[in-house]
Amino acid sequence: MFRDRIMVQRRDGKNIKDEAEWIEVDDVIDCKKEMFTKKDYRVVIYTENGEYVYCTNNNAFFDLMSERHGMIMTDKGVLGNLTKMKSVDYDNGKVYFDTDKEKYITISKPRESLVKEYIKKLFGR
Repeated sequence: MFRDRIMVQRRDGKNIKDEAEWIEVDDVIDCKKEMFTKKDYRVVIYTENGEYVYCTNNNAFFDLMSERHGMIMTDKGVLGNLTKMKSVDYDNGKVYFDTDKEKYITISKPRESLVKEYIKKLFGR
């Protein structure tokens, strides 16, 4: 059975951890919207295991998603699931997700060797 999960950051008092984590939706007791700054509301989630803030931190999101099989940062602010790629073009710095080469993500030069190694581990090529 698949269990739904929510990406969150643990809250200890007023401090919010930098790292993201998953919690089970069924573990949620209640949620409240709280004002964190003059213009910033966040959803606080309460469970028996503690308090969490719904993850809206981009870096925490990318760090956690990068831990999943096939997911890798290919460029600044670009994360791709390479298990779904159709082809890669290192000369033009692109990973394609369709045969028509219309859906793609970019590969930055500094991350090119890391992406090559990751693809080799995933597909043996």
